[in-house]
Amino acid sequence: MVDPTLAHLHARVVGRTTHRRRTLFGVAGAIGILAVVLVVKTSAAPVALPLATDAVPASAVNGAPDGAALSERERLDRDIELFESAAKQDPASAYIQTQLGARYLQRARETGSVDDVLRAERVARSSLSHRTQGNGAGFAVLVAALLEQHRFEDAGRAARQLVAGAPDVYDYQAMLGEVELELGNYDAAGKAFAAVTSRRESIAIAPRLARWAEIHGDTARARTILYRVAAVAQKDVLLPSEQRGWFEMRVGDYELRNGNLPAADSALQRGLAVSPQDYRLLGAMARLRAVQHDWNGVILFGDSAIATILDPATVGLVGDAYRALGDSVKAEEYFRTMEVSVRSQLGAFHRAWSLFLLDHNRRVVQVHNNLRTELKHRHDIYGHDLLGWALYKRGRYEEARVEMNAAMAMGTQDAIVFYHAGMVERAAGDNARAIFLLRRALAVNPHFDAFHPASARATLDTLSGAK
Repeated sequence: MVDPTLAHLHARVVGRTTHRRRTLFGVAGAIGILAVVLVVKTSAAPVALPLATDAVPASAVNGAPDGAALSERERLDRDIELFESAAKQDPASAYIQTQLGARYLQRARETGSVDDVLRAERVARSSLSHRTQGNGAGFAVLVAALLEQHRFEDAGRAARQLVAGAPDVYDYQAMLGEVELELGNYDAAGKAFAAVTSRRESIAIAPRLARWAEIHGDTARARTILYRVAAVAQKDVLLPSEQRGWFEMRVGDYELRNGNLPAADSALQRGLAVSPQDYRLLGAMARLRAVQHDWNGVILFGDSAIATILDPATVGLVGDAYRALGDSVKAEEYFRTMEVSVRSQLGAFHRAWSLFLLDHNRRVVQVHNNLRTELKHRHDIYGHDLLGWALYKRGRYEEARVEMNAAMAMGTQDAIVFYHAGMVERAAGDNARAIFLLRRALAVNPHFDAFHPASARATLDTLSGAK
Protein backbone atom coordinates (compact mmCIF):
# COMPACT_ATOMS: atom_id res chain seq x y z
CA MET A 1 0.00 0.00 0.00
CA VAL A 2 1.33 3.43 -0.96
CA ASP A 3 1.80 5.79 1.96
CA PRO A 4 -0.96 8.43 1.87
CA THR A 5 0.04 11.98 1.19
CA LEU A 6 -1.34 15.00 2.96
CA ALA A 7 -3.17 16.15 -0.16
CA HIS A 8 -4.63 12.70 -0.78
CA LEU A 9 -6.06 12.34 2.71
CA HIS A 10 -7.33 15.90 2.75
CA ALA A 11 -9.15 15.40 -0.55
CA ARG A 12 -10.58 12.09 0.60
CA VAL A 13 -11.76 13.55 3.91
CA VAL A 14 -13.38 16.55 2.20
CA GLY A 15 -15.25 14.22 -0.13
CA ARG A 16 -16.35 12.00 2.73
CA THR A 17 -17.66 14.78 4.94
CA THR A 18 -19.61 16.75 2.34
CA HIS A 19 -22.64 14.47 2.48
CA ARG A 20 -22.63 14.42 6.29
CA ARG A 21 -23.02 18.09 6.93
CA ARG A 22 -26.80 18.19 6.92
CA THR A 23 -26.94 16.01 10.01
CA LEU A 24 -23.73 17.27 11.58
CA PHE A 25 -24.44 20.97 11.86
CA GLY A 26 -26.63 21.78 14.81
CA VAL A 27 -25.06 19.09 16.98
CA ALA A 28 -22.49 20.79 19.08
CA GLY A 29 -19.19 20.82 20.79
CA ALA A 30 -16.13 22.88 21.28
CA ILE A 31 -12.91 23.33 23.09
CA GLY A 32 -11.19 26.51 22.14
CA ILE A 33 -8.20 28.64 22.68
CA LEU A 34 -8.33 32.04 24.28
CA ALA A 35 -10.14 34.54 22.08
CA VAL A 36 -7.80 37.03 20.51
CA VAL A 37 -9.64 40.31 21.06
CA LEU A 38 -8.42 43.42 19.36
CA VAL A 39 -8.74 47.04 20.35
CA VAL A 40 -9.64 48.93 17.20
CA LYS A 41 -9.34 52.67 17.51
CA THR A 42 -12.28 54.04 15.55
CA SER A 43 -12.67 57.37 17.28
CA ALA A 44 -10.83 59.71 19.60
CA ALA A 45 -11.01 57.13 22.38
CA PRO A 46 -10.07 53.45 22.06
CA VAL A 47 -13.12 51.23 21.77
CA ALA A 48 -12.88 47.52 22.58
CA LEU A 49 -14.23 45.54 19.66
CA PRO A 50 -13.88 41.88 18.66
CA LEU A 51 -11.79 40.91 15.69
CA ALA A 52 -12.68 42.66 12.48
CA THR A 53 -15.96 44.04 13.77
CA ASP A 54 -17.14 47.59 13.26
CA ALA A 55 -20.50 49.15 14.05
CA VAL A 56 -20.91 49.73 10.30
CA PRO A 57 -19.39 47.29 7.81
CA ALA A 58 -17.13 48.82 5.19
CA SER A 59 -19.24 47.16 2.51
CA ALA A 60 -22.28 49.13 3.67
CA VAL A 61 -20.37 52.40 3.89
CA ASN A 62 -19.22 51.98 0.30
CA GLY A 63 -22.66 51.30 -1.06
CA ALA A 64 -22.40 47.53 -1.28
CA PRO A 65 -25.26 45.35 -0.08
CA ASP A 66 -25.34 45.03 3.68
CA GLY A 67 -26.15 42.05 5.88
CA ALA A 68 -29.62 41.63 4.43
CA ALA A 69 -28.10 40.56 1.11
CA LEU A 70 -24.74 39.12 2.21
CA SER A 71 -23.80 36.39 4.63
CA GLU A 72 -21.26 37.18 7.35
CA ARG A 73 -18.47 35.49 5.38
CA GLU A 74 -19.43 37.29 2.17
CA ARG A 75 -19.52 40.62 4.02
CA LEU A 76 -16.11 39.92 5.56
CA ASP A 77 -14.63 39.02 2.18
CA ARG A 78 -16.17 42.15 0.68
CA ASP A 79 -14.77 44.30 3.47
CA ILE A 80 -11.32 42.82 2.91
CA GLU A 81 -11.51 43.62 -0.80
CA LEU A 82 -12.59 47.19 -0.06
CA PHE A 83 -9.85 47.79 2.50
CA GLU A 84 -7.25 46.20 0.22
CA SER A 85 -8.32 48.60 -2.52
CA ALA A 86 -8.24 51.53 -0.10
CA ALA A 87 -4.76 50.52 1.09
CA LYS A 88 -3.47 50.57 -2.49
CA GLN A 89 -4.92 54.04 -3.00
CA ASP A 90 -3.60 55.36 0.30
CA PRO A 91 -0.64 53.16 1.34
CA ALA A 92 0.41 55.60 4.07
CA SER A 93 -2.85 55.29 6.02
CA ALA A 94 -2.15 53.50 9.31
CA TYR A 95 -5.88 53.33 10.03
CA ILE A 96 -6.77 51.53 6.79
CA GLN A 97 -4.00 49.00 7.26
CA THR A 98 -5.03 48.31 10.85
CA GLN A 99 -8.63 47.71 9.81
CA LEU A 100 -7.46 45.41 7.04
CA GLY A 101 -5.23 43.49 9.44
CA ALA A 102 -8.10 42.98 11.88
CA ARG A 103 -10.23 41.55 9.10
CA TYR A 104 -7.46 39.23 7.95
CA LEU A 105 -7.29 37.89 11.50
CA GLN A 106 -11.04 37.39 11.67
CA ARG A 107 -10.96 35.37 8.45
CA ALA A 108 -7.98 33.40 9.74
CA ARG A 109 -9.93 32.47 12.86
CA GLU A 110 -12.82 31.26 10.72
CA THR A 111 -10.79 29.35 8.15
CA GLY A 112 -7.50 28.49 9.82
CA SER A 113 -5.63 30.33 7.08
CA VAL A 114 -1.95 30.81 7.94
CA ASP A 115 -1.65 33.14 4.94
CA ASP A 116 -4.19 35.53 6.46
CA VAL A 117 -2.29 35.55 9.75
CA LEU A 118 0.89 36.47 7.88
CA ARG A 119 -0.99 39.14 5.93
CA ALA A 120 -2.25 40.59 9.22
CA GLU A 121 1.27 40.76 10.60
CA ARG A 122 2.53 42.40 7.42
CA VAL A 123 -0.09 45.16 7.31
CA ALA A 124 0.21 45.77 11.07
CA ARG A 125 3.93 46.33 10.73
CA SER A 126 3.28 48.59 7.76
CA SER A 127 0.74 50.55 9.81
CA LEU A 128 3.27 50.98 12.62
CA SER A 129 5.98 52.01 10.17
CA HIS A 130 3.82 55.02 9.31
CA ARG A 131 2.73 55.82 12.84
CA THR A 132 3.43 54.41 16.29
CA GLN A 133 2.18 57.31 18.40
CA GLY A 134 -1.52 56.86 19.06
CA ASN A 135 -1.62 53.68 17.01
CA GLY A 136 -2.56 51.20 19.71
CA ALA A 137 -4.78 49.34 17.28
CA GLY A 138 -1.79 48.66 15.03
CA PHE A 139 0.13 47.16 17.96
CA ALA A 140 -2.93 45.12 18.99
CA VAL A 141 -3.25 43.59 15.52
CA LEU A 142 0.47 42.81 15.54
CA VAL A 143 0.32 41.16 18.97
CA ALA A 144 -2.67 39.05 17.92
CA ALA A 145 -0.97 37.93 14.71
CA LEU A 146 2.19 36.97 16.59
CA LEU A 147 0.20 35.03 19.19
CA GLU A 148 -1.52 33.07 16.43
CA GLN A 149 1.94 32.09 15.16
CA HIS A 150 3.07 31.13 18.70
CA ARG A 151 5.82 33.75 18.49
CA PHE A 152 5.39 34.63 22.13
CA GLU A 153 8.60 36.54 22.73
CA ASP A 154 7.92 38.81 19.76
CA ALA A 155 4.35 39.26 20.97
CA GLY A 156 5.64 40.17 24.43
CA ARG A 157 7.86 42.93 23.08
CA ALA A 158 5.02 44.38 21.03
CA ALA A 159 2.54 44.14 23.93
CA ARG A 160 4.91 45.91 26.32
CA GLN A 161 5.41 48.70 23.80
CA LEU A 162 1.64 48.91 23.41
CA VAL A 163 1.05 49.33 27.15
CA ALA A 164 3.97 51.75 27.53
CA GLY A 165 2.27 54.05 25.04
CA ALA A 166 -1.15 53.85 26.70
CA PRO A 167 -0.83 52.49 30.25
CA ASP A 168 -4.38 53.44 31.28
CA VAL A 169 -6.20 51.42 28.60
CA TYR A 170 -7.70 48.34 30.24
CA ASP A 171 -7.82 46.24 27.07
CA TYR A 172 -4.13 46.77 26.39
CA GLN A 173 -3.29 45.67 29.93
CA ALA A 174 -5.36 42.51 29.48
CA MET A 175 -3.59 41.72 26.23
CA LEU A 176 -0.23 42.16 27.93
CA GLY A 177 -1.38 39.91 30.76
CA GLU A 178 -2.27 37.19 28.30
CA VAL A 179 1.12 37.33 26.61
CA GLU A 180 3.02 37.32 29.92
CA LEU A 181 0.93 34.35 31.04
CA GLU A 182 1.84 32.46 27.85
CA LEU A 183 5.51 33.22 28.46
CA GLY A 184 5.32 32.05 32.07
CA ASN A 185 6.10 35.51 33.43
CA TYR A 186 3.51 35.11 36.15
CA ASP A 187 4.51 38.08 38.30
CA ALA A 188 4.20 40.40 35.31
CA ALA A 189 0.94 38.74 34.28
CA GLY A 190 -0.45 39.20 37.78
CA LYS A 191 0.29 42.92 37.72
CA ALA A 192 -1.40 43.33 34.36
CA PHE A 193 -4.49 41.38 35.41
CA ALA A 194 -4.69 43.18 38.76
CA ALA A 195 -5.17 46.39 36.80
CA VAL A 196 -8.25 45.04 35.00
CA THR A 197 -10.08 42.94 37.60
CA SER A 198 -12.92 45.45 37.74
CA ARG A 199 -13.57 44.82 34.02
CA ARG A 200 -14.52 41.15 34.24
CA GLU A 201 -17.79 41.79 32.36
CA SER A 202 -15.88 42.95 29.28
CA ILE A 203 -15.83 40.42 26.47
CA ALA A 204 -12.29 41.51 25.63
CA ILE A 205 -11.01 40.95 29.17
CA ALA A 206 -13.15 38.32 30.90
CA PRO A 207 -11.79 35.18 29.13
CA ARG A 208 -8.26 36.23 30.03
CA LEU A 209 -9.18 36.80 33.67
CA ALA A 210 -10.84 33.39 33.72
CA ARG A 211 -7.71 31.71 32.45
CA TRP A 212 -5.62 33.53 35.04
CA ALA A 213 -7.98 32.24 37.73
CA GLU A 214 -7.62 28.69 36.41
CA ILE A 215 -3.84 28.90 36.45
CA HIS A 216 -4.09 29.77 40.16
CA GLY A 217 -6.47 26.89 40.80
CA ASP A 218 -9.53 29.11 41.38
CA THR A 219 -11.79 27.08 39.11
CA ALA A 220 -15.03 28.31 40.69
CA ARG A 221 -14.20 31.95 39.91
CA ALA A 222 -13.18 31.01 36.38
CA ARG A 223 -16.49 29.24 35.81
CA THR A 224 -18.50 32.23 37.04
CA ILE A 225 -16.62 34.63 34.78
CA LEU A 226 -16.96 32.40 31.72
CA TYR A 227 -20.68 31.80 32.06
CA ARG A 228 -21.36 35.49 32.60
CA VAL A 229 -19.35 36.67 29.61
CA ALA A 230 -20.82 33.96 27.36
CA ALA A 231 -24.29 35.27 28.20
CA VAL A 232 -23.18 38.82 27.41
CA ALA A 233 -21.65 37.71 24.11
CA GLN A 234 -24.83 36.00 22.95
CA LYS A 235 -26.72 39.28 23.32
CA ASP A 236 -24.18 41.33 21.38
CA VAL A 237 -25.62 41.77 17.88
CA LEU A 238 -22.33 43.23 16.60
CA LEU A 239 -20.39 40.03 17.30
CA PRO A 240 -19.85 37.69 14.34
CA SER A 241 -21.39 34.27 14.86
CA GLU A 242 -17.91 32.72 14.96
CA GLN A 243 -17.07 34.76 18.03
CA ARG A 244 -20.36 34.08 19.78
CA GLY A 245 -19.70 30.41 19.16
CA TRP A 246 -16.21 30.83 20.58
CA PHE A 247 -17.47 32.00 23.96
CA GLU A 248 -19.59 28.85 24.24
CA MET A 249 -16.50 26.92 23.18
CA ARG A 250 -14.62 28.42 26.09
CA VAL A 251 -17.35 27.32 28.51
CA GLY A 252 -17.31 23.85 26.99
CA ASP A 253 -13.54 23.71 27.33
CA TYR A 254 -13.77 24.56 31.02
CA GLU A 255 -16.46 21.95 31.71
CA LEU A 256 -14.67 19.24 29.76
CA ARG A 257 -11.39 19.83 31.56
CA ASN A 258 -13.21 19.63 34.87
CA GLY A 259 -15.08 16.42 34.09
CA ASN A 260 -18.61 17.77 33.67
CA LEU A 261 -19.42 16.12 30.36
CA PRO A 262 -23.16 16.96 30.20
CA ALA A 263 -22.44 20.65 30.80
CA ALA A 264 -19.61 20.53 28.26
CA ASP A 265 -21.90 18.97 25.70
CA SER A 266 -24.59 21.60 26.30
CA ALA A 267 -22.15 24.47 25.85
CA LEU A 268 -20.70 22.91 22.74
CA GLN A 269 -24.17 22.34 21.35
CA ARG A 270 -24.87 26.04 21.78
CA GLY A 271 -21.59 26.87 20.10
CA LEU A 272 -22.28 24.85 16.97
CA ALA A 273 -25.83 26.14 16.86
CA VAL A 274 -24.43 29.63 16.24
CA SER A 275 -21.32 28.67 14.27
CA PRO A 276 -22.01 25.24 12.78
CA GLN A 277 -19.09 25.06 10.34
CA ASP A 278 -16.37 26.12 12.78
CA TYR A 279 -13.53 23.60 12.47
CA ARG A 280 -12.45 24.29 16.06
CA LEU A 281 -15.90 23.47 17.39
CA LEU A 282 -16.03 20.31 15.31
CA GLY A 283 -12.58 19.26 16.50
CA ALA A 284 -13.61 19.96 20.06
CA MET A 285 -16.67 17.78 19.72
CA ALA A 286 -14.40 15.01 18.47
CA ARG A 287 -12.37 15.33 21.68
CA LEU A 288 -15.52 15.17 23.78
CA ARG A 289 -16.63 12.05 21.92
CA ALA A 290 -13.19 10.52 22.51
CA VAL A 291 -13.44 10.71 26.29
CA GLN A 292 -16.92 9.16 25.95
CA HIS A 293 -15.36 6.36 23.84
CA ASP A 294 -17.80 7.13 21.02
CA TRP A 295 -15.30 6.32 18.28
CA ASN A 296 -17.70 6.70 15.39
CA GLY A 297 -18.56 10.15 16.73
CA VAL A 298 -14.86 11.00 16.86
CA ILE A 299 -14.50 10.08 13.20
CA LEU A 300 -17.63 11.98 12.20
CA PHE A 301 -16.67 15.23 13.89
CA GLY A 302 -12.93 14.88 13.40
CA ASP A 303 -13.17 14.31 9.65
CA SER A 304 -15.51 17.28 9.35
CA ALA A 305 -13.00 19.47 11.21
CA ILE A 306 -9.98 18.44 9.15
CA ALA A 307 -11.93 18.93 5.93
CA THR A 308 -11.33 22.63 6.62
CA ILE A 309 -7.86 22.50 8.16
CA LEU A 310 -5.50 19.62 8.83
CA ASP A 311 -4.89 20.19 12.51
CA PRO A 312 -2.37 17.48 13.47
CA ALA A 313 -3.91 16.75 16.87
CA THR A 314 -7.36 16.19 15.34
CA VAL A 315 -5.92 14.02 12.57
CA GLY A 316 -4.18 11.93 15.22
CA LEU A 317 -7.36 11.68 17.28
CA VAL A 318 -9.24 10.23 14.32
CA GLY A 319 -6.39 7.75 13.96
CA ASP A 320 -6.91 6.75 17.58
CA ALA A 321 -10.59 6.20 16.88
CA TYR A 322 -9.86 3.86 13.99
CA ARG A 323 -7.33 1.98 16.11
CA ALA A 324 -9.91 1.59 18.89
CA LEU A 325 -12.35 0.20 16.31
CA GLY A 326 -9.74 -2.34 15.22
CA ASP A 327 -8.77 -0.79 11.88
CA SER A 328 -5.01 -0.53 12.33
CA VAL A 329 -4.34 0.14 8.63
CA LYS A 330 -6.55 3.22 8.53
CA ALA A 331 -5.27 4.34 11.91
CA GLU A 332 -1.70 4.27 10.63
CA GLU A 333 -2.78 6.24 7.57
CA TYR A 334 -4.01 9.03 9.80
CA PHE A 335 -0.94 8.85 12.04
CA ARG A 336 1.36 9.22 9.04
CA THR A 337 -0.69 12.11 7.75
CA MET A 338 -0.42 13.69 11.18
CA GLU A 339 3.36 13.51 10.89
CA VAL A 340 3.25 15.26 7.50
CA SER A 341 0.87 17.92 8.75
CA VAL A 342 3.06 18.62 11.80
CA ARG A 343 6.01 19.27 9.51
CA SER A 344 3.92 21.65 7.39
CA GLN A 345 2.84 23.85 10.31
CA LEU A 346 4.16 27.34 10.92
CA GLY A 347 6.67 27.71 13.74
CA ALA A 348 7.57 25.23 16.48
CA PHE A 349 5.50 22.28 17.62
CA HIS A 350 2.32 23.36 19.32
CA ARG A 351 1.59 21.95 22.74
CA ALA A 352 -1.35 19.73 21.74
CA TRP A 353 0.65 18.12 18.96
CA SER A 354 3.66 17.63 21.19
CA LEU A 355 1.53 15.89 23.80
CA PHE A 356 -0.03 13.63 21.17
CA LEU A 357 3.38 12.64 19.83
CA LEU A 358 4.69 11.86 23.31
CA ASP A 359 1.61 9.85 24.25
CA HIS A 360 2.10 7.75 21.11
CA ASN A 361 5.88 7.44 21.54
CA ARG A 362 6.53 9.23 18.26
CA ARG A 363 9.44 11.61 17.72
CA VAL A 364 10.09 11.65 21.47
CA VAL A 365 13.70 12.82 21.22
CA GLN A 366 12.79 15.58 18.77
CA VAL A 367 9.88 16.78 20.91
CA HIS A 368 12.10 16.67 24.01
CA ASN A 369 14.79 18.78 22.33
CA ASN A 370 12.21 21.24 21.05
CA LEU A 371 10.67 21.63 24.50
CA ARG A 372 14.07 22.08 26.12
CA THR A 373 14.81 24.93 23.71
CA GLU A 374 11.37 26.47 24.12
CA LEU A 375 11.61 26.55 27.92
CA LYS A 376 14.60 28.86 27.70
CA HIS A 377 12.22 31.56 26.50
CA ARG A 378 8.74 30.36 27.48
CA HIS A 379 8.84 28.93 30.99
CA ASP A 380 5.14 28.45 31.76
CA ILE A 381 3.74 25.54 33.74
CA TYR A 382 2.55 23.60 30.69
CA GLY A 383 6.00 23.78 29.17
CA HIS A 384 7.38 22.21 32.33
CA ASP A 385 4.63 19.59 32.25
CA LEU A 386 5.41 18.56 28.69
CA LEU A 387 9.15 18.53 29.28
CA GLY A 388 8.59 16.38 32.37
CA TRP A 389 6.49 13.97 30.32
CA ALA A 390 9.13 13.84 27.59
CA LEU A 391 11.82 13.07 30.17
CA TYR A 392 9.59 10.34 31.62
CA LYS A 393 9.24 8.83 28.15
CA ARG A 394 13.03 8.80 27.88
CA GLY A 395 13.48 7.13 31.30
CA ARG A 396 15.05 10.18 32.97
CA TYR A 397 12.81 10.11 36.02
CA GLU A 398 14.67 12.34 38.46
CA GLU A 399 14.87 15.15 35.91
CA ALA A 400 11.20 14.60 35.14
CA ARG A 401 10.30 15.07 38.83
CA VAL A 402 11.92 18.51 38.85
CA GLU A 403 9.88 19.58 35.83
CA MET A 404 6.63 18.19 37.20
CA ASN A 405 7.11 20.02 40.50
CA ALA A 406 7.54 23.22 38.49
CA ALA A 407 4.37 22.40 36.55
CA MET A 408 2.36 22.15 39.78
CA ALA A 409 3.90 25.21 41.44
CA MET A 410 0.98 27.57 40.71
CA GLY A 411 -1.67 25.29 42.21
CA THR A 412 -3.38 24.69 38.85
CA GLN A 413 -6.07 22.02 39.10
CA ASP A 414 -5.38 20.11 35.89
CA ALA A 415 -5.93 16.36 35.87
CA ILE A 416 -3.47 15.72 33.05
CA VAL A 417 -0.68 17.45 34.96
CA PHE A 418 -1.49 15.43 38.09
CA TYR A 419 -1.54 12.22 36.05
CA HIS A 420 1.84 12.95 34.48
CA ALA A 421 3.29 13.79 37.88
CA GLY A 422 1.85 10.61 39.41
CA MET A 423 3.30 8.39 36.72
CA VAL A 424 6.68 10.07 37.10
CA GLU A 425 6.64 9.49 40.87
CA ARG A 426 5.68 5.86 40.33
CA ALA A 427 8.64 5.41 37.99
CA ALA A 428 10.95 7.24 40.42
CA GLY A 429 9.91 4.88 43.25
CA ASP A 430 7.80 7.17 45.47
CA ASN A 431 4.65 5.07 45.59
CA ALA A 432 2.89 7.11 48.26
CA ARG A 433 3.31 10.30 46.26
CA ALA A 434 2.21 8.51 43.09
CA ILE A 435 -0.99 7.29 44.76
CA PHE A 436 -1.78 10.79 46.01
CA LEU A 437 -1.28 12.42 42.60
CA LEU A 438 -3.12 9.77 40.58
CA ARG A 439 -6.08 9.93 42.93
CA ARG A 440 -5.99 13.70 42.62
CA ALA A 441 -6.08 13.46 38.82
CA LEU A 442 -9.17 11.25 38.88
CA ALA A 443 -10.86 13.44 41.49
CA VAL A 444 -10.38 16.59 39.41
CA ASN A 445 -11.59 14.91 36.23
CA PRO A 446 -12.27 11.18 35.84
CA HIS A 447 -12.59 11.75 32.07
CA PHE A 448 -9.41 13.78 31.46
CA ASP A 449 -8.34 11.66 28.48
CA ALA A 450 -9.64 8.86 26.31
CA PHE A 451 -7.05 6.36 27.58
CA HIS A 452 -5.02 7.67 30.52
CA PRO A 453 -7.73 7.40 33.24
CA ALA A 454 -7.73 3.62 32.73
CA SER A 455 -3.96 3.63 33.08
CA ALA A 456 -4.23 5.69 36.26
CA ARG A 457 -6.75 3.27 37.78
CA ALA A 458 -4.68 0.24 36.83
CA THR A 459 -1.58 1.80 38.36
CA LEU A 460 -3.48 2.63 41.54
CA ASP A 461 -4.74 -0.96 41.77
CA THR A 462 -1.16 -2.25 41.42
CA LEU A 463 0.20 0.17 43.99
CA SER A 464 -2.59 -0.54 46.46
CA GLY A 465 -2.04 -4.28 46.10
CA ALA A 466 1.67 -3.83 46.73
CA LYS A 467 1.10 -2.23 50.14
